[in-house]
Amino acid sequence: MPVNRSSRTALAVASGLALAMAFPKFDFNLLAWIAFVPLLYAIEGETPGRVFLWAWIQGLACNVAALYWITITLHTFAGVRIELAVLPMILLAAVVALYSGAALWLAVLVSERLGITIVATLPIAWTAIEWVRTYFPIGFPWNLLGYTAYRNLALIQFAEFTGVYGVSALIILFNAVIYVVLFRRGTARSQGVSLGVLSAICAAAWIFGTLRIDQIDKAAPQGTIRFAMVQGDIPQSVKWNPNFRASSFAVYADQSTNAARLGADLIVWPEAAAAFFFQPEDRYPAVLAKDADYRIRLLKLAAGLGDPILFGAPALTVQDGRVGFFNRAYLVSGTGGIEGWYDKIQLVPFGEYVPLRSVLGGFVNRVVTGFGDMFPGTRQTLFEIKGADLGVLICYESIFPNLSRSAVKLGAEVLVNITNDAWYGDSSAPYQLLAMTALRAVESKVPVVRVANTGVSAVIEPSGRITARTPLFKRGTEIERVGWRPMRTFYTIFGDLFAEICFVLSALALAFAWFRQPRENLEAPAAESDPHTRNGHA
Repeated sequence: MPVNRSSRTALAVASGLALAMAFPKFDFNLLAWIAFVPLLYAIEGETPGRVFLWAWIQGLACNVAALYWITITLHTFAGVRIELAVLPMILLAAVVALYSGAALWLAVLVSERLGITIVATLPIAWTAIEWVRTYFPIGFPWNLLGYTAYRNLALIQFAEFTGVYGVSALIILFNAVIYVVLFRRGTARSQGVSLGVLSAICAAAWIFGTLRIDQIDKAAPQGTIRFAMVQGDIPQSVKWNPNFRASSFAVYADQSTNAARLGADLIVWPEAAAAFFFQPEDRYPAVLAKDADYRIRLLKLAAGLGDPILFGAPALTVQDGRVGFFNRAYLVSGTGGIEGWYDKIQLVPFGEYVPLRSVLGGFVNRVVTGFGDMFPGTRQTLFEIKGADLGVLICYESIFPNLSRSAVKLGAEVLVNITNDAWYGDSSAPYQLLAMTALRAVESKVPVVRVANTGVSAVIEPSGRITARTPLFKRGTEIERVGWRPMRTFYTIFGDLFAEICFVLSALALAFAWFRQPRENLEAPAAESDPHTRNGHA
């Protein structure tokens, strides 16, 4: 059946919106497994260049619907007028959509030039492009396709071999197979083989996942820690207001006192819960005398409770003559001594730093304005509590698989994710962050303790199961006993090997396809009249 331009556009948009609905907080997860079918129908018979356009439209529709919260952040906290705040969100959605366009373009080009079914080329190309998106040009792996399956615990356990990229590959493979079988593309034999391979992979993943979860649940922990997750629920509008500093500190002091009475081993405050500059040494300029006072109060609080406190705070510094600060996590002992600190490595583009400052610095300001520039950390730090080594991820860092992997490879037996999600209001962003963080536990098979200012705080088990989940905008302290086990997964040891192999295969296939004539130029004219023989559908 012929498909005109309007129909193709409608199919691409519908595909994008369906995919957006698969992510939190909509959470219609099963839509991800069929969301690409309308797009694949829309690109039938199209040239690779046109395929890029339709796939870009699909990606744009998906990202506008999934990243709408950026508008809320810019309008509410950066003071940007709502009609102007929409523009950066659309721009980012358009840029991220380029990756979708590139993946489909690559898959179709290779299918068309080399005669390989799109059932094989699309999962490999999609995985390769997701991996590139994680690191280049600035790194924004938000809402990778595999995250839609975060609640399908049995099916995602194989991420301990492939990372989240393998889950993405399985979902896109499912879409491609459903498409060729549903619309009878290719021969009956090729359809049967595709369906058989997909069924075998899904069955193997489910059986492995079921057995793996049972194994994890039955394994005795090497030790346990009672974490006190303090959710202060301090509104972003008053968080950095000096007039509210005393009341905000009192909230955390009171909650920590209660936690100590209930027998917590470690009290955890969220990112930047200490809304003042906390320096390793008691040396402050006169203008920051009040910050110095609060530093002393915090150390005395820990000493008075007799419990260690892990908390987030900014730390003032000077680099290359520039005054700036670190987004830092400190551990203070139960005697009031500073045990160590970790500086956030992966900063938020345009939120905590300006990418390509020499080019964009004069045009773009950071959303988060403060005392100078924010500098990235350079190394990961482990904190020891009751014989366990803890690695810390600060906010946005939890969406980068390699950061959590490197912390676990360094020796972390529990990951602690401290974050301030007050920026996002009651949008989908806090739920999306939680879903992405859940995959970090699955990949490394270590528990993750997530402590958020306004929520969602939770404990994520090594299987990815989310427990002790708190609601948004509720002040309180959740105390949970978390066990750790001496596990090291294939992904922890070898990292993004699966995605890197897909990237190499894609690059080689593209090199061969680029210098080869399109197959329709080599085939009989009769084959050219059937659009279903193009784009690898034969």
